[in-house]
Amino acid sequence: MKIMIQSALLVGVIGISACGGSSSNGGAQLAGPGTSQPDINNPDTTPVVRPATVDANRVRFLVVGDAGSGTDAQLAVGAAMADVCEAKGRATGRTGLTRAEAIRQGCQFVLGLGDNIYEEGTRSVSDPQFFDKFERAYLGFPADLPFFMVSGNHDNSAFFGGDGAGNARGENQVDYTYAPIDTTGTDASNPRKTARWQMPSRYYKFSAGGTPAKPLLEFFAIDSNQVAGGFPDASPEYSYSTYGLRQLNWLKQGMATSQARMKFAFAHHPYLSNGEHGNAGNYDDLIAAEAGQSTANPLAPSLQALLLPVLAAQRYKDFLEEAICDKADVYFNGHDHDLQWLASVPSCGKTEFIVSGAGGKQRAVGDEDRNLARLQRYDQYGFFWVEVRVASNDARPLLTAEMYEVVDGEGDRQADIVTIDGAPDKTINYRFSRVQDETTSDALQAYLVSNNDSANTLTARDAVGLQSTNAFSGLPANNCQATVLPAFDLPSSPMVDDAMPAARRANVMPAAGPLDPLQQALNVGLSPRIAASSSPQNMLNAFSRITQTSLDIADVILVASTDSARQPQSAAALQEAAGRDVLSRMQVLGDELGQAFATSEALPSAFRDMPIATQQYRHAVTSNRAMDACQRQDLSAVVAPLVMLSRSLVAAAEAAEQAAGDTPVASGLARLAANALNDTTALISALGTVQSSAINDAAVGAVNRLLRNVVVGVLPLDQAPAEIADNATLPGDALSAAVLAATREVTFRVDQLLAPVLSPIQQLLSTVLVSLGLAQ
Repeated sequence: MKIMIQSALLVGVIGISACGGSSSNGGAQLAGPGTSQPDINNPDTTPVVRPATVDANRVRFLVVGDAGSGTDAQLAVGAAMADVCEAKGRATGRTGLTRAEAIRQGCQFVLGLGDNIYEEGTRSVSDPQFFDKFERAYLGFPADLPFFMVSGNHDNSAFFGGDGAGNARGENQVDYTYAPIDTTGTDASNPRKTARWQMPSRYYKFSAGGTPAKPLLEFFAIDSNQVAGGFPDASPEYSYSTYGLRQLNWLKQGMATSQARMKFAFAHHPYLSNGEHGNAGNYDDLIAAEAGQSTANPLAPSLQALLLPVLAAQRYKDFLEEAICDKADVYFNGHDHDLQWLASVPSCGKTEFIVSGAGGKQRAVGDEDRNLARLQRYDQYGFFWVEVRVASNDARPLLTAEMYEVVDGEGDRQADIVTIDGAPDKTINYRFSRVQDETTSDALQAYLVSNNDSANTLTARDAVGLQSTNAFSGLPANNCQATVLPAFDLPSSPMVDDAMPAARRANVMPAAGPLDPLQQALNVGLSPRIAASSSPQNMLNAFSRITQTSLDIADVILVASTDSARQPQSAAALQEAAGRDVLSRMQVLGDELGQAFATSEALPSAFRDMPIATQQYRHAVTSNRAMDACQRQDLSAVVAPLVMLSRSLVAAAEAAEQAAGDTPVASGLARLAANALNDTTALISALGTVQSSAINDAAVGAVNRLLRNVVVGVLPLDQAPAEIADNATLPGDALSAAVLAATREVTFRVDQLLAPVLSPIQQLLSTVLVSLGLAQ
C-alpha cells in the first residue's frame, strides 16, 4: 500500500473533523496559535490540553522516542506508525472508514519521548529542521492528531550535540507549539504545516478518556534534561534548587490529587534500562565500563556512581522515587535507542517501565539481564502501540502494549516524501512487524502470575506502599520553600519612623563571602558608566545598591550553608540567624530606596512609579509577618518583597527601553538589579534546607546570570558587531557550567555525608571573572 503524504497534507489543510465515533470529551483541547504561552516559573499558566477520543472507556496511543534524525529510518518508522494505527482502527469492524478515520480509531495521540531534533536541537521556531525531522515523517497522520512531546538532551545542546547544557534552546520547542501554521503547505519559510506538535510547557499534564473530572488516564510530561545529570546548565532558570524543585512539587501535587483510573509519566531519561545508558544512579559507566546496577543487587553501584553521583543520575533517581514511584502505573522514556518493557522493582513500587527510543536511531544492548524484561529488542528501529480499556466502573483498567520493529530500505510498503514547500522529494520502502511474545523465563513467568498479567498486558494495581522519601528535595517537614506572594496594601500611615533607618544601618555591615570578587568587579565596571550618564545619579546609584545588597544577601546564605554542612547539629540555629540577617539587609535597602525615591520629581518618566514600588517594598519588609518569618520558617514572606521589587524594576526597564533619550544605562542597571533580586530569591529558598548542593547550584546560577547581564546589559556591546555580541556570553556560560560540574559532585556528597567542606566556588568564580576581563 502506498501512503500519499501529499494527499494527507492537503486533507490537513482543509481540516478533518473527528469521525468514526463520538469524542469522549466533546472534541480536542490543544495548545497552539491563539492560546497563551505559559510562564516557565508557574505551571498553573500552562494551557489545559485534552485529546479527543472515540470511546470514553478505551484509549489508544503510540509511544516513540529519539526520533528526530531526519533519516529514511525515521521516515519509515513514521509511515509504519500510521499503518499500525490504521490496521487497529479497521480491526474494530467499522466499515466504510477513510484512512484518516481508521487511524483515529486505532490511535488518538502519540507520546514523543525527547531527542526530537538531532544533533543539537533548533535555533528558532522557523528552523527548517522542524519540518525535516518531525513534520514530514508523520504527514501520513491526520493533521490534528496530537503528538505530546518532551525534551531530550540533544534538544538542549549548548556547546556540543547532546550536552544538555542549553535549556534556553529547548524553549524553541515550546514556542513551536504556539507558532503560526502554514495552511497552504507551500511556504518554505515556515516549517509548521500541522497542529500536531504539542509541548505546551517544559513540563505539563493532560488527560484522556473517562470524563474531564474523572479521566480514564492522566499523563505527566516530565522535563528530565537538567535533573538527570550530564553536562550542567548553569542558568539559574533551570537549576536543581529552583526549576527542579518547582517541577518536583508540581509533579507530587498532581500525582496526589489526580482522579484518573491510571496515571502515566513520560520523560526522556530512564529510571531502569537494559540499554547502553543503564539505570538511573548508574548512568553511562565511563570509568569501569561495568554492566551496571541489576535488579538482583540494586545496592551495587559502579565506581563512577560512587565518585560522580550526579553525573550517574543519582539525583534523577531520587527525583523519580520521590515523585512518581509507586504512584504512576507506567513510566515511559527514551534515551536508549532500543525497545524495552521492564518489570517493576522494589525501589519503585508498582511502577513498570517502557523504553521506546528507537524512532530514528538504534543501538546494541547494554546488558539484557540487568533488569527483568517482559520484552526487549536491540539493533532495530521501532515503537510501541498501547491500549487502555475498562469494562465497567467496578473493573480495573487493563493496559495492552505491543512492540513493533521497522526495517527501512526493503519491503513491499512505500511512502511518498515531500519537501518543506510540498514538492515531491522521494519514495521510501519499508516493512514492519509486531514483536511476538518471547519464551518467558521462570522469573518472568512467576512475576506475571503474581500480578495476574499476561506477557503483554498490565492490570492496574494498588500501590505497594513505599516509605515516603525526600531524597531529591531534602525538604524538612515544614516546607520553607513556598514562594506564594502575600498581598500587600499601602498603609495610610507613615511607613517607618525616622529613627529606625539610622539604627538599622548602624547594625548592618557589608557581608564577606565568595561573591566579593564579583562585587568588586561590578563596582569597577559600573562606576564610570554611572558617572558619565545624564540620568539622575541618585536613581542609578540606587539600582547599583540593589544589586550589591543582593550579592551581600547571597554571601550571607553561602556562608550559612557552609557552616551548616560543617556543623549539622547547629544547622537550624545558623539558618535562623542568617535569615534574620537577610531581613535586616532587606530593611536597610528599603530605607536607602526610600531616600533615593522620595518623590517622582526629576525622575525619567519610565521610573515615575519607583516611589510607589519602594513604599510597597518597605511596608512588606517591616510587616509583622516578615519580622517573624524565620522563627516560623515561613520563607515566602522573605522572598515575596524581593519578587515584588524585581517585577517593578523589570516594568521600569521595559518602559525605559521604549523611551527616547539617555536611558540605556538606567534600563540596563534596572534589569541587572531585577535579575540579582531573582537570583537572591533562589538562594533564600535554598536556605530552607541544610543541603549545600541546592545552594551551590543557585549560587553558580546567580553568578552566571549576573555575568550575562554585565556582559550584555552593562558593557557597551550595543556598538559591537552582531557576531561578537551574540557570542560574548559563551565564555561565561562555558566556565559557569564547568564550575557547576565540578562543585555539584562535591556538594552532593557533602549532603550525603554531612562532612566539612571547603567550597571551591570563590576560586572558580575568580577564573570566570578574569576570563571576562572583569577582574585581575
